[in-house]
Amino acid sequence: MQPIILMTGGLEDTSRGFPQLHVYQNYGNCIMQNDGIPLVPGGNEVSSLEQLADLSQGLFLTGGEDVAPERYGQSDSGLCGKIDPWRDQLELALCQLFVQRKKPIMGICRGLQILNTYFGGTLIQDLEHDRGFVHPYHSVHDLTTAECSWLRKTFGAVLQVNSYHHQAIDCLGEGLIPVAFSHDGQIVEGIEHRELPILAVQWHPERMTGPDRYDMDGPDMAAYFSHFCEMCRERSLI
Repeated sequence: MQPIILMTGGLEDTSRGFPQLHVYQNYGNCIMQNDGIPLVPGGNEVSSLEQLADLSQGLFLTGGEDVAPERYGQSDSGLCGKIDPWRDQLELALCQLFVQRKKPIMGICRGLQILNTYFGGTLIQDLEHDRGFVHPYHSVHDLTTAECSWLRKTFGAVLQVNSYHHQAIDCLGEGLIPVAFSHDGQIVEGIEHRELPILAVQWHPERMTGPDRYDMDGPDMAAYFSHFCEMCRERSLI
């Protein structure tokens, strides 16, 4: 049975005055290439999301806008990018529903940050301003994987990844384990949960795989998506 994977997107204004949903197609492609069925929710009402959480075998939190600082107990320092309150509400509600059901969750970039926020962690609002790290948008850098982690077993101790973020984890959320690091271990680039089927990375693996691969540096990241889809597939058999 093909697992149904709830895949989040954002809400943006249009020139006609009607808000529209948006999510890059390559996220869905990576799910479909691994025999999953992506499903994008069009509303954030809890009653509807509960039904979608029951229907789906997994949750995929995609990349996007910055998380509103008040969600992790801070005021906006003026260094954040665009905020999407609708999406914050949607994704935090979905995290709750999927954690309650102990169903798999995967996060990419913003997805990692929203998961850390959900579990009570905080974020660095701007890496260069707050920490002095030069971390250019659309750059390539090395990272180190944690010993005995799935990332280490699959991609090795050191690998190259892309970077499209100016924020990162500050205080780690409860129950989360860091499994990948950059800047000599000072930036958490990958997390898992101690008990729940949750994994997330700060880079963009969907741009490092497939026939229309965008970033050519680093390993093919197909295994990241096949691993998650297999987690969801196992859930569909329960």
